[in-house]
Amino acid sequence: MSPARHLFPLLALFVRASTVQAQDTPAADTVRIRIVQNSGYDSTYVLDYTHIVTGRVYLSTKTNAFQLLDREAGEVLRYRPNNRVNLGLGASYRAFTLNIGIGFGFLNRDAPEKGDTDYLDAQLNYFSRRFATNVFFQVYRGYSIDAYTPRELGWESPYTRPYRADVFQANAGISSLYIFNNQRFSYRAAFNQDAWQRRSAGSFLAGGYITFYTLEGDSSLMPTALQQRFDPTLDFTGANFLDLGVMGGYAHTFVVQDHWFLTLSAAAGVGGSTYSTSPDPVNGASTRGRLTPGYHAQFRSATGYNSRRTCVALSFNAEGVMCALGEAEAFQWTVGNLRFNVAHRFNTRVRQVDAVIRGIQDL
Repeated sequence: MSPARHLFPLLALFVRASTVQAQDTPAADTVRIRIVQNSGYDSTYVLDYTHIVTGRVYLSTKTNAFQLLDREAGEVLRYRPNNRVNLGLGASYRAFTLNIGIGFGFLNRDAPEKGDTDYLDAQLNYFSRRFATNVFFQVYRGYSIDAYTPRELGWESPYTRPYRADVFQANAGISSLYIFNNQRFSYRAAFNQDAWQRRSAGSFLAGGYITFYTLEGDSSLMPTALQQRFDPTLDFTGANFLDLGVMGGYAHTFVVQDHWFLTLSAAAGVGGSTYSTSPDPVNGASTRGRLTPGYHAQFRSATGYNSRRTCVALSFNAEGVMCALGEAEAFQWTVGNLRFNVAHRFNTRVRQVDAVIRGIQDL
């Protein structure tokens, strides 16, 4: 079945919802959506629209990469998968958001030239008034090496970049930050399009993270042609990493003329990391778990136009973890997503969802 056929029913619902108006809405109010509740926000700074349906059309791509670093030698070896661009539809209501995207062929014409990547990528970005939470689970097989050509590594390859179909990685994790100024600053306005930040505001952030990462290949992840340029500590075929720590940061939205906005958010963390590699660069066997410092970084940004009915925004979200493997050697991995959204708020409520929420509140 053509991927487009999956989107047509959703598109029909998306368009149909724009024609639905509440029967008791006065004619003078058809252009302006009434705010029936504001979810605890200061209405001079933020208007909340989670009580009505927000629909969106979007383009997105997800990021996943890992790298071996030798700071003393000034060398970096970076692996990236062949990411795809997805076109999708989505909707938000109350605390729920559903997005469905498909990687159409016309958006990914150069994919075969880079080598195939098979993957399962689930990333949840949950933004409530008080918390900003990232949850991710990724499984990828098939990576390319950046900054080198197959000829430079002495490889016979039909691809434009050195490609390894055998490289496999899986990761899972969660990070969450508490928003201290949660009455005047909204993550949802910038990243979920179901609120409107009308005045500039910011907030300090504090929270923590826990992540697990596993990686393996059929042979050493360090190509033979590069082994003399890197420390032997980085010469392994597989590894496991577990990281746990605390982090803090700051976020701010700058608003110009009520509608144009720029949101910047950064947080950094430190904690413990336990890891093992196979084979061990010293004795040839698998290493036992080693405890070492671990570092975590998170960055979010968004920019665009927001109003009562419409939000157009470009957003970026990334998480990175680094584990020290020696005095100058480290392993680093990142996950994230880049998304362009065109969202519209419909003066429509979903009675079935409201009934479920009332039933839970009455328990």
